[in-house]
Amino acid sequence: MTAECDIDGTRSTTAAAPGLPARPAFGDRIRARAAVAFVVCLTALGSLGSYAWRHRIQAAGLDASPFRIDVAAWRSVLTVAAAQNPSCPPAIPVVILYVSGSCVHCRAELGRWSRLVRDGKEELRCTGIAVVAAPNSAASPAAWLPTELAATLLWDHDGAVARALHVRLVPLAAYVTSAGIVIAKVAGETSETSTSRRLVDLRRISDAGTGAQ
Repeated sequence: MTAECDIDGTRSTTAAAPGLPARPAFGDRIRARAAVAFVVCLTALGSLGSYAWRHRIQAAGLDASPFRIDVAAWRSVLTVAAAQNPSCPPAIPVVILYVSGSCVHCRAELGRWSRLVRDGKEELRCTGIAVVAAPNSAASPAAWLPTELAATLLWDHDGAVARALHVRLVPLAAYVTSAGIVIAKVAGETSETSTSRRLVDLRRISDAGTGAQ
């Protein structure tokens, strides 16, 4: 390659170093692939963040300090949380599922609990369930409440149960002993394995508190 330059005002042609070669075509392909990989990574991180958001309280749920539920709210819950087995004692532990009919995660969580009921899980024996619905639930119960849980529905029209449980997020599962002591609150969707483990803990703690064997 040649280039022109002026030496003492005289134009001459001298040798010049070759310019940078044109960028090879495969470089563009590499950059395109890198951009796609970056987008995929961002999508994966977004999914992980969404999962972590739904389960953010779950890990610390059983570490929450126990507290007694408001008496009036507890009485309301017990109207729908009777044990199905006549051999169970009069006072039983209860799981309160606070939900909203317009919440997709609530519907998914209710589906898991309905399967536990339908399968007759031993962990649920002599343990009541109360589905407490926020008063702003738009859809009718038939659209979002599984048949297995229909008889356990309680509308929280005055928000008394929400205040008693300090509900901030739904779905929320509160594990309450037969004496009305909330030993754990778990927000978000949970696996059936972790739910079964918490039910076992609830029964053990409830029995210890009431003197049952």
